[in-house]
Amino acid sequence: MITRIIDVTHTVATYRTLAGPHHDLSTARPAVATGLGVDDTAELLYRDWMRIEAAAGNRQGLHTAITRVQQVNQALDCSLEIESWPTGRPMALCCWHGPCSARW
Repeated sequence: MITRIIDVTHTVATYRTLAGPHHDLSTARPAVATGLGVDDTAELLYRDWMRIEAAAGNRQGLHTAITRVQQVNQALDCSLEIESWPTGRPMALCCWHGPCSARW
C-alpha cells in the first residue's frame, strides 16, 4: 500500500511540475508532503520536492529539501541514490554555490 501511495504522489508531483496547462506547483507541494508523511524515507519524493522548489525558484525550499533528505539518509546510514545527483555531484554542491544549472 505504501508503494502505491508513493507512486501516486510521484505521478501527481510530476504531472503538476511539468510545463503546460496542468502546471501547478501549489498542488504538487502538498502531494509530496502527504507522500513523505506516509514514508519519510522515499528518496524519489525528495527528488520531486527538490524539482518543485527549483521550478519555483525557491532557494530556501530547495535547501530545506536537500537538508532533510541528507538527514534521513544519514540516520539510515546510506548514501543518496545517483538519481539524486543531477550533475554527478550531490545537490548540496550543485545548487549551493551560485545559480543551479542542473536539469531537473
